[in-house]
Amino acid sequence: MIMSEAEPEYLYEQVADALRESIVAPTTTPGERLPSQEEISERFGVSRIVVRRALDLLETEGLIDRMQGGRATVRLHDPLMRRSSLHYRSAPGAPFAEEAIATERVPRYSHNTRPARAGKEIADRLKIRVGDDVMRTEYLSYADDQPLMQVTSYEPLAITAGTPIERPEEGPLMGAGVVDRFSSIGLRPTDVVEQLHARMPRPSEGQQLKLRPGTPVIAIERVCYAGDTPIETADLLLAGNQYKLEYALTVDPEPADGSPLSS
Repeated sequence: MIMSEAEPEYLYEQVADALRESIVAPTTTPGERLPSQEEISERFGVSRIVVRRALDLLETEGLIDRMQGGRATVRLHDPLMRRSSLHYRSAPGAPFAEEAIATERVPRYSHNTRPARAGKEIADRLKIRVGDDVMRTEYLSYADDQPLMQVTSYEPLAITAGTPIERPEEGPLMGAGVVDRFSSIGLRPTDVVEQLHARMPRPSEGQQLKLRPGTPVIAIERVCYAGDTPIETADLLLAGNQYKLEYALTVDPEPADGSPLSS
């Protein structure tokens, strides 16, 4: 197969596209070996440099594993589907666990909670003063012992201190979702705002999530409100090659008289 030469600088993407189709095919199994670089080069009529760049791309996407001196092998690739709406409901269960189990992987998470002082960014989100007391909780979520998501949550102690939810992972509501926890102290969340962007991980983040070089992360900045009062904010960091994000939105109904909605 000779690849298109219309844009030769992107030949490696065409090779990667063709290889990707076979890698994600239902008949392909994890651990299966890909053809050698020489065989791929001959099959597509491209140079070894193009083949290496195509394999680099597939590796950063989490589709293959490569070892020095050996052929690339197919890696289990079944991204978790994060459905945002399921995380912000009463009695949410364990959304991450459900997402991992849906891909036939075993979930677990670790956490660490400690009092802290709000820096400027967190203070701005929570509408408190820089240096005010917050409870900071760090989570690391795993699927089959592979770390996939890092979450750092901040809750203002001016709201939670002395209540049963002061420490998120202790007390009668340990492990409950943010909706049920704050509802128990009379501050039922009314709105959740998530802002997303993709970026390359910092060295410490790449190490904690065990990311291959060149793998991006999805960064989500969350703020939960009870009316106009921010009650919690969090930074979520997801391995970009291990997640799909789903946002289900409801469209306003058509007016009863059939007239267009005013802008």
